[in-house]
Amino acid sequence: MLLSVLPFLFLNSWSASSVPDSSSAAKVLQIAQTKKLAEDRQWQKLLHFERDTFFVTESQIDSPNFFLSVKGKKDPHAELEATIQAFFQEPPADVNEHAQCKFPARYQWLKDHLKNENILWKDLKCDRYLAFAKGMQGESVSLVFSSYYLNNPSSAFGHTFLRVNKAAEQDGQRHELLDYGLNYAAEADTNNAFLYGFKGLFGLFPGQFRAIPYYYKVREYNNAESRDLWEYELDIKPRAVSMLVAHVWELGPAQIDYWYLTENCSYHMLSILEAADPNVDILAHLDHYVIPADTIRVLWIKTSLIKSYKYRPSIRQVYFERGKILNKEEQKEFAELVHQIRAQDEIVYGKSFQDRTPESQAKILDAFIDFIDFQYSKEVQEAGREAQLKMRVLGKRSEIAVEPQIIKIDPAPEDRPHLAHPSGRWGVGYLHDTSDKDLALLTHRFALHDRLDPAWGYPTYSQITFFDLGFSYGSSYSNPDEKRFELENFAAFELVSASPWSKLIPDHSWRFKLGIERTRNENFLPTHEGVMKLGGGWTFDYGTFDITAQVQGEVHYGPSLADNNFWVGAGPLLEVHYKVNAWWLWQAGLYYRRDSAWNQQDYFRSQIETQYSFTKSFGVRASYRNERFLEETSLQLFNYY
Repeated sequence: MLLSVLPFLFLNSWSASSVPDSSSAAKVLQIAQTKKLAEDRQWQKLLHFERDTFFVTESQIDSPNFFLSVKGKKDPHAELEATIQAFFQEPPADVNEHAQCKFPARYQWLKDHLKNENILWKDLKCDRYLAFAKGMQGESVSLVFSSYYLNNPSSAFGHTFLRVNKAAEQDGQRHELLDYGLNYAAEADTNNAFLYGFKGLFGLFPGQFRAIPYYYKVREYNNAESRDLWEYELDIKPRAVSMLVAHVWELGPAQIDYWYLTENCSYHMLSILEAADPNVDILAHLDHYVIPADTIRVLWIKTSLIKSYKYRPSIRQVYFERGKILNKEEQKEFAELVHQIRAQDEIVYGKSFQDRTPESQAKILDAFIDFIDFQYSKEVQEAGREAQLKMRVLGKRSEIAVEPQIIKIDPAPEDRPHLAHPSGRWGVGYLHDTSDKDLALLTHRFALHDRLDPAWGYPTYSQITFFDLGFSYGSSYSNPDEKRFELENFAAFELVSASPWSKLIPDHSWRFKLGIERTRNENFLPTHEGVMKLGGGWTFDYGTFDITAQVQGEVHYGPSLADNNFWVGAGPLLEVHYKVNAWWLWQAGLYYRRDSAWNQQDYFRSQIETQYSFTKSFGVRASYRNERFLEETSLQLFNYY
């Protein structure tokens, strides 16, 4: 019962009694001033003091009651003085309201720095904090990366959180599901992708830390959202783990404004690690903008903190691999069971199933159980039809005295997130277009990955593009003697999910784009149009290449083809993606669109692109595009940073 309420033990108010032990406090204050403890790196990390964009150093904690001094957010000296005085206050009626109980990490830090100073410490018994720390009782820490989830705007770039690892049992077995996760996330009040993006970009969500049983996170990410988990055990000593737990307790009631690109989940997982262990220095290796995948990559490349890593496949991956071991006859029996559950029928095991060997029956039922967990992951958590059906299938499976076949999934090296290319990308290049103009290209993409980038560490069938800008420089179309910069394209968001269709998982593929595109009108003059595109269909995987067939709809706004500057269009799209290897990729596409603009209704585009990456930091891309009123060829050199 205690462990189930640990997250709520955070919710206390801060206060202090008013009767200090003045002699001890004065002695500690004098020593602290002499040793300049307020300038100690760990003290300032415990207060989360950092330099911001405007070179102002202050705490990133936004709750006034996190500070014991009214100047504490901006002045670590004032906060240290107030903290020392509060530690020597007489305890109130509820000792848990004392500063020692509210700030155990600060208290331990101070005692560590004054352990040879003959101070008479009056340690209090803080029942609430001790219960919290006992529930965590870890000896090591892992940083967990939850893979990309395009259906949730808060998780499109992935997510990271910490897991406090309990000691192994006497037989050496580890039970990770009984560990606790430490999570920082936005307290979002909307599921609208556009509103979430806007509020997240401008720090309009409060963010809070939570301690959550790890099996809840596995159920949420591995099962409900079918996301793979990568668990990186860190080289953090047990004493630092205790300090981490103490510091998270301090942060429990605190509020930190959540910034989607900077002060996000990944940033604050690293910030509390730095506060817990003065030897950890990670944030200095990151850019101003923090992407979850980049934190894993930086930990792997630029520090020696990662001791080992472990892959926990999603229920989707487990089900898919288990389904592949069924032979053709077993697949037919499995398909019949799937048909029954989808048709809302009762599960009936026919004669052909009953005539099969126990080993074959076990394989079919194991795949069917995984299918239920995958397809009805949320429903099986409730006492509804699917949950009852699963229990009956488990009962049937228990009658078969055959051990389940162990499904071992060893991901390919290029699937490992710590081996990914950096998320940012600069590009310079050359473009030749219809008007025989030669233009210089300058591009920048904030994040993250498209399907021609080096195929390391990112989803094979996905594209996640955020703030992709392209400019050209050359002779103006209206005045050839004038040189000028022009916006070529701007993709605020572009998402592509090309999950392949299969009998086991008949997925749909889809794409979405919001941005600005530069096109040509009937007079071959460039125009800019705001665009929103949405497409859906299927992708079919053939090993080294895949084919996507979709119908795409578009909404355009701008001074282009229609009298009212607004038009819509839709049509079929065919795309082929070919992977020579992880470094060399090709993509070709055909697209026909029928537009509502009265004067130009038929649009056709053909395009082919290829990129060869020399390393994960450098690549060269060539492309050719032919569409209405426009034909262009380009060559670009990319630098990933």
